[in-house]
Amino acid sequence: MAKLITCEGCGGLSLRTGPVQQYCWQCSDERDLVRKRLWARRHPRTAEQTVCSIERRRGRKERAKEAGSLASRAVARGMHWFDTESPTLLWMARVEVPFSYAASKNHIYTMRRFGHLALRREARHIRTAISMSLQRELQSVHVAHNKVWIEILVQKPNHKGDAVNVVDLVCDAVKDAIGVDDRWFAIRRLDWEIVKENPKLFVGVGQESDQDCQICSYCGGIKPLSEFNSSRYAALGVGRECRECRRVGRRLAKEQAGCVPPQAAPQTATSTGEPVTGGE
Repeated sequence: MAKLITCEGCGGLSLRTGPVQQYCWQCSDERDLVRKRLWARRHPRTAEQTVCSIERRRGRKERAKEAGSLASRAVARGMHWFDTESPTLLWMARVEVPFSYAASKNHIYTMRRFGHLALRREARHIRTAISMSLQRELQSVHVAHNKVWIEILVQKPNHKGDAVNVVDLVCDAVKDAIGVDDRWFAIRRLDWEIVKENPKLFVGVGQESDQDCQICSYCGGIKPLSEFNSSRYAALGVGRECRECRRVGRRLAKEQAGCVPPQAAPQTATSTGEPVTGGE
């Protein structure tokens, strides 16, 4: 069987996935959608059928949420998390800028004449300097849509300010530089020291994986994009519910309706891909 075929719809080359394949997957999806629309037009649903379909879909969604909650509870970390080592990073980019107390969250905003909050000019300059420095360092690095680890070293001229107060401005600068939302950020290391002459603010950014991932809204697991159904309306092109949670939800909904014999305990997948029993 040949590896490539010529699509009869668009004329492009496509990988063969079956012995009688005639179209690429894009053209196949379009033709399948047209076929479904024609069938729905010829077989209109009654009001009772529509209500039953909505109720079944709602039941599957609720069962999928329950399965996701069980999986999340099974993999939740406890007090032993403090004894674990820091993750091993694939890459790390480090930059430095002159330190100023204008980077503190207590000083980055000011009140304008009519009472509006605005970013101070000094804070904006620090944020821009960090962002541009990171962009230069990451020109040849692929930043994945995944967890981002940040390291910060604050050199203060005295012991007046708090080192943790610079986290907000640093995270905003990193988000501007790499284009990943700060919901994915995690502080790997935060330290400070007193330096009387020429104090600096050191920022490090790294990742432990180069795979684009998504958070499942049901189980909360960090999973590759291939574990989600495609969605043309989503920013990443995939939905927010992983296939495993949806599959378990359909199974539990059928069991509740009495269509299939119940299983001993539903199983779902963790963020690492290992099956976890969802029983109490």
